[in-house]
Amino acid sequence: MSGIAGIYNLDGALVDRALLERMTGALAHRGPDGIRYWVDGPVGMGHCMLQTTPESVYERQPLTDDSGNLCLTMDGRVDNREELIAAIESKGSRLRDHTDAEIVLKAYECWGTECPTRIIGDFSFVIWDKRQRQLFCARDAVGNKPFVYHWNGRRLLFSSELHALFEDAGTAREPNEGMIGEYLAVNITHTEETLYRGILRLPPAHYMIVRDGRIRKHCFWNVDLGKEIRYRSDDEYVEHFTQLFKECVRCSLRSHRPIGAYLSGGLDSSSVVSMAKTIYAEGLAEDRGFETFSMLYPGLPCDESRYIREVVERWNLHANYFCVDGLSLGCFQEQAQFYKDLSDYPNGNDSGPIRKSARKKQLRVMLTGFGGDERLSGSLYYLADFARKGEVLSLLRELRTQNLQLTNKQGLSKLLHYFVVPLLPIGVRALAAGTRRRAARRRGKHCWINPDFARRINLEERLGSSLYADVPVKSSREWFRTLFNNGGQIHAMELEDRSAAWYGQEQRHPFRDRRIVELCFALPENQRLRRYQKFVLRQAMRGCLPAVIRERRDKAEFSETLLRVVEDQSSKQVFWNLQLERLGWVDGDLVRNGYSEMGQRHGQSNESYASRAWPLWMVLALELWFTQAFGVQPLVSPLVEPDASQVIRN
Repeated sequence: MSGIAGIYNLDGALVDRALLERMTGALAHRGPDGIRYWVDGPVGMGHCMLQTTPESVYERQPLTDDSGNLCLTMDGRVDNREELIAAIESKGSRLRDHTDAEIVLKAYECWGTECPTRIIGDFSFVIWDKRQRQLFCARDAVGNKPFVYHWNGRRLLFSSELHALFEDAGTAREPNEGMIGEYLAVNITHTEETLYRGILRLPPAHYMIVRDGRIRKHCFWNVDLGKEIRYRSDDEYVEHFTQLFKECVRCSLRSHRPIGAYLSGGLDSSSVVSMAKTIYAEGLAEDRGFETFSMLYPGLPCDESRYIREVVERWNLHANYFCVDGLSLGCFQEQAQFYKDLSDYPNGNDSGPIRKSARKKQLRVMLTGFGGDERLSGSLYYLADFARKGEVLSLLRELRTQNLQLTNKQGLSKLLHYFVVPLLPIGVRALAAGTRRRAARRRGKHCWINPDFARRINLEERLGSSLYADVPVKSSREWFRTLFNNGGQIHAMELEDRSAAWYGQEQRHPFRDRRIVELCFALPENQRLRRYQKFVLRQAMRGCLPAVIRERRDKAEFSETLLRVVEDQSSKQVFWNLQLERLGWVDGDLVRNGYSEMGQRHGQSNESYASRAWPLWMVLALELWFTQAFGVQPLVSPLVEPDASQVIRN
């Protein structure tokens, strides 16, 4: 986890070094180990160093090659180091050292624009190629590392975080109403746009070439829907998955300091922690110290203390526990003010005490279980595949395996949705989806988005290709590709990166490793879904994970923090004085009615109320963003952060 920033003047003008230093300085929290610059005429790069691996201690970025024709600045990590080093040396190239930055620079020397396809790991990097007179920018396959830029036809500015771009007075602050509409609809579809016109993100798995006064983008990797692994037995699938999962976790353990891990008690984070301890026990990675960090929710349905302690006792872990006491709008306002962007989500801010504690312990690497749900949860859309192949008997067997009873209404409804509808022509499916969306609007979904505003930005068209567009897909693989490319998940991970960076930490996500993604897409559906989700993971963790976790079928629902923030009196103050209402983006009366209804949730489940609270939260978050980014008088007062060194009483 580092920070990168830079300038490229395509008109040949010399780089304003003071601007470069301001941009890089805005990212200083990402570089506790030093900030360095490189300028060559119209090109300038900055780098904020956070050392998280043994090799990074020797890195000096921006990094140039021996000839001075290439210069690299990178926020990233290479996980297939041995493979890449061997391939580079086989081409007769000589490595000056074995730092990750040197490996990436040499990979560009060897393979040019094809180098990102060969790199396994998390990365955003930029290379200035003096001979080609081009800037080459790339972002990793799943978007674990951020990259934002502003391009006006004459100059490109790039950065790890959006607010650094505003160090240039020429970067206009103009709201992007289309993206604002997506946030208000709680349905983020775009992976490139931001809340500002003219400021964009490089999408995951893309590279960008800036040359001759124009930008060219290219997708260098995507999941292969045609690839499928077929073994004769479950044991063979388990062996393949276990071997790869162990390797991905092992790569995540490369650090020059002790490592921390989030432990929620769920299947995914517990599996990562258990596999890490297995790797240490087998001597496959150097154990410099390993601790777990868990949030507790005493007295609430989402409290998973029982499961957390099962893992802690199983591996005799050095465990840290924290209790959440709710959050005030003050902390969200401060984030919006600093980043000039949307604040973290309430559930994400829950991790603040963990990150503060890890920083005090000088931990820089934190493992997570993010991605397990998206990669390994199954989908019944695969039932339609049997009809396409004419395999009626196989379909009946799968219905029994999934315990779908055709003698009850629920079973018939699922069969219709997952088996019959996907076989219909796309036009018929889209027509049915349009009918459902109109019915949803009549029921009040998105009702407080101003209709004139929605029409002006073509909101329905923007949302039409999204994960939640209600158009049934043809197969489970198509569903998972839609899920994989979902803009909301990519945005959430960008916020996670930003939050961790503030505390000087790099989060690593074994389930979001490109190799795991490729394997999970190639698995037959019954390895993901067999009566219950994540079948192959549960089988792989036999003997490693406590049975009470491996066999659990439920999943904690963490909307309590969201509900508390939305229902807070400070939120009420905001709802009754909305700038978004004055701008014509929302119907303020309907927002306030929705807020009033939230106070009537006694006896109702949090999950049902959370679906109504998320749109309210987006109104709050956008209101705080707008007032801070555009200099409008703030409506709430910032509060002092709680001390993370103590467990906060709930």
